[in-house]
Amino acid sequence: MSAALDADLRERAARLTVAFDGEAWVLGRPDLGVFVAVPEPGAVFVTTLRETGSAAEATARASEVAGEPVDGNDFIDGLTAAGLLDPAAAPDGTVTPAGRQIKWIEGISPPAAARLFGRTGWSFYAAALLFVLAVLLTRPDLRPSWQDAWFLPSPGLSVFGWLVLGIAFGALHEAWHWLAGRAIGVPATFRVSYRGMYIVYETDLTQIVAVPRNRRHGVYLAGMAIETVVVAAALGLRTLTPPGGLDDLLAAVVLFRIVAIVWQWAALPLRSDSYALLANALRCHNLYRTTWLTVKNRIFRLTGPEMTELAGAGARDRAMARWFALLYVAGIAVMTWLFLTVMLPLMLSLAQWSAAQFAGGRIGSAGFWEALVVTLYVGLRLGLPPLLALRERRLRRAGELL
Repeated sequence: MSAALDADLRERAARLTVAFDGEAWVLGRPDLGVFVAVPEPGAVFVTTLRETGSAAEATARASEVAGEPVDGNDFIDGLTAAGLLDPAAAPDGTVTPAGRQIKWIEGISPPAAARLFGRTGWSFYAAALLFVLAVLLTRPDLRPSWQDAWFLPSPGLSVFGWLVLGIAFGALHEAWHWLAGRAIGVPATFRVSYRGMYIVYETDLTQIVAVPRNRRHGVYLAGMAIETVVVAAALGLRTLTPPGGLDDLLAAVVLFRIVAIVWQWAALPLRSDSYALLANALRCHNLYRTTWLTVKNRIFRLTGPEMTELAGAGARDRAMARWFALLYVAGIAVMTWLFLTVMLPLMLSLAQWSAAQFAGGRIGSAGFWEALVVTLYVGLRLGLPPLLALRERRLRRAGELL
C-alpha cells in the first residue's frame, strides 16, 4: 500500500475506539453509534494502525497474534463495509444514519451526573429498598392491591390518572438511565416502543459497549433504583396517615411502581432492564437470541440458517443459554401472575363500569362520553403495540433499525 493510503487509513482508524468485552474486542465509532465485536487479532490490527499508520505492520502484528497469516486488505474491507471507517459525524449535530447527537443532553456534565451514582448514591438506593421491604413486611394494611388503582372518584377518571402517572414515572425511569449513562460518559437517545402489550419508553444506550462491563451495571439498574425511591417516599408518606385523597393517590403510586419493578425482573424474555443487567454480568453478547435458538432446538427442529447461527454464537452465550431458559420460564410465570392478579381484575372492573355507563346513561351525557373516551383509550393501549411491532419489523427489514 502507498504511504498516502496508509496516512489516510491512520486518520480514519484514529476515530475508532477499542475495548475488551469479556470474550471479544469491540471496535466502535461512538460518533456514528456503530460497534462491531472482533477477535483479538482485529483489535491488534486497529491498534497498530492507529499507532504506526502502517497497514503492513498492522497485518504483521495481527498475524503474529492469530498464529496464522491475516489478510489485512480483507479486514480493512470489512471495517469499511461495517461503516467503521466512514467520515466523522457532522459537527453541527445533524442526524446520521447510525445515530444522532442531541445538543441539550450534553448540558449535564458526567461529573454532575456521577454524584447520583457514586457510593453515597447507591447506599441511598439500597436504604430505600430496605425501607420498602420493612414497611411491606410489618404493615399489611399498606401492601398494594389492584383496588388501589381506583384512586379518583370514578374508574374513568382513574384511567386517565394512570396515563398521567405512567408518563411522569416512565420519563423519570428513563431519565435515570440517561443520567447513569451520562455519569460514565455514554450519550443516549430516546424512543417510544413496546414490550408485549405495553407501551414503553426506551433509552438507547448502544454506545455503552465501548465501556468496560463492570461499569455498566449501574446504568441498567438506574431505572429500578429511582422507582424504589419513589415507592419508599410514597410508603413513608402513607405511614403518616395523610388525608384520604392524598392517601389514595399514594396507594396507586405504590401499586403501579411495585408492579413496574416486579415486571422489570420478570420480563427477561422481553429483554427488560434485568435481562440487560444479567447478560452483562454473565459476559454474554446475544444471550436473548442464543437462548431462544437453544430452546427451539430442544423442542422443534432449527432451520439450516438457524443451526449455523447457533453454532456461530459465542461459547459463553451457548453455555449460559442452557440454564438461562429456566429464568425465562420463571419470568413468564411471574408476568402471568401479574396479569391475573392485577391487570385482568382491573380490565374486568373497567369493562363492567363502562357497560353500566352505556346501559344506564343517556347518550350525550357526561357519563356516556367518559365511558366512550375510556373505551377508546383502552383500545388504543391494546392496539398500538401491535402497530408499533409491525412498524419496527418493517424498519428492521429496511435496515433502518437494529
